[in-house]
Amino acid sequence: MSEAGHSAPGEPGPAVQRRLHPLSWLFAVGGVARQLLLPILAYLLLGQRDSEWSVWLIGPLGLYALWAVLHTRSFSYQVLGSELLVREGLLDRTQRHIPFARIHNISQQSQFFHRLLGVTVLRLDSAAGGKPEAVMAVLSLAEAARLEAVLRGQRAEVSDEAAPTMPIQASQSASVGADSPRVLLTLPLREIVLLGLSSNGGMLLVGAFFGAVMPNDQARRLLGQWLGAPARALGRLFIDDMKDHRWLHLLMLGLSAVLMVLLLMRLLSVVLAVLRYHGFRLELQGERLLASHGLSTRVRAGARLPRLQRWELSASWLQRRLGRCRLAVSVAGDTAHQESEGLGPVGQFSEMAPLATPAQAQALLHLCLPGLSWSALPWQRLGRPSLRRLLYGQWRLGLPLGLVLLLAAGLWRDWALPWWGIAAVAAMLLTAGWLYARAWVAFSAFALTDDVLVFRSGVFTQRWVIVAASRVQTLRFSSNALDRRLGLVHLQLDTQGGSKLQRALDIPCLERAQADALHQRLWRRV
Repeated sequence: MSEAGHSAPGEPGPAVQRRLHPLSWLFAVGGVARQLLLPILAYLLLGQRDSEWSVWLIGPLGLYALWAVLHTRSFSYQVLGSELLVREGLLDRTQRHIPFARIHNISQQSQFFHRLLGVTVLRLDSAAGGKPEAVMAVLSLAEAARLEAVLRGQRAEVSDEAAPTMPIQASQSASVGADSPRVLLTLPLREIVLLGLSSNGGMLLVGAFFGAVMPNDQARRLLGQWLGAPARALGRLFIDDMKDHRWLHLLMLGLSAVLMVLLLMRLLSVVLAVLRYHGFRLELQGERLLASHGLSTRVRAGARLPRLQRWELSASWLQRRLGRCRLAVSVAGDTAHQESEGLGPVGQFSEMAPLATPAQAQALLHLCLPGLSWSALPWQRLGRPSLRRLLYGQWRLGLPLGLVLLLAAGLWRDWALPWWGIAAVAAMLLTAGWLYARAWVAFSAFALTDDVLVFRSGVFTQRWVIVAASRVQTLRFSSNALDRRLGLVHLQLDTQGGSKLQRALDIPCLERAQADALHQRLWRRV
């Protein structure tokens, strides 16, 4: 064990014990206020205002804030040769030795007040995933750049003794190191607006808003009063149209309401895209990919090329019309659930290209997988039994719905559609389901080479999932009674250090011969 003031093997001088930035206590108190005070203030303002007992919460909150300040001041770290020594804790003192080789992801997160005060949050992740090895909240920008360069081995000659007198320009150049970064992709404002228009981030914002409002009674009443009048007027129009059997007017009214909601969602999606991806920049430095982006919260995350093990190229219907696509990645050891549309955990490297042209996306894939030749992939389509399998699954859900509609038509003759209307709706749904299943089977295919396994699927949003064959860890083949009758098998595989919440690759409706061939070729690599 190396202590402060003693020399470690391989270090030029005595290691200096360093602490967080002097303003770290301010962000610690701000974190407590954001997590506890704001919900309580919302309860006092919108809930029961005569709750005198809530005044007594000021004392415990003050003690908790003091505890956060002391805990922040107890955090220290040292660079000892080829490892980082981190000490933290008050009553329970923890000391961790983190070898440089164990750190596979170094990310920075800077919100508005961080950038205003010239500080950042430095997060160190390992290949094991889950809880980060260390979270340093907060460090100055110069110290974060110096420490990041030392951890990456780019400026190992910079000792802790020389660091205090190190100028800001030199500390910033330490993050560059011997290899100059090469810009791979940038997103101008026009591309970010297109990204917002072609994404569904607005629905997530609306869902988060209702999730924050619904637990509070007073907030629900205020929202009901604000939306009650237009909702009641719109409801009366729908009821009158159904009573008078004005089906065309009812259809036009419904379509108008849907279009207005979609327009609002797209506007919110554009706002969210600008806040999240403003100034997006993807760089290659040595074998590391570095992505920086964000307007409200500036994030800088990275990952080593050998740690990438899964790629997902996706394109919605609108993105295909615009000639654009999205390239997401999964890093070994990153067990956090990756949300769609780039709304995953902040600080995780999860996207190489939020929006790019197909040529740009294929160039990025070729950088990660030099042996991947997109035009020469040996695609194998799914068999005809897969179409019957999808149709059986749709009918299993559609028949109960049709019975419910028939029962409603018999009980409420004045309100429900007539029998011929129900028959027309059922025919339309069956036709739409058949067309969807046929289009899905026609597009779905897989390809296996010596380097990668690729599976494409989708109708409105088409996806190509690419998995490095050398990273395959487990294979799982399953089939239910219907699959066995049709001669189909469901293939699932996981990668090394992959997420526990989702499979790396999921291929349904494989014929038995195709599944056996994949099993024989993949099992040799496992």
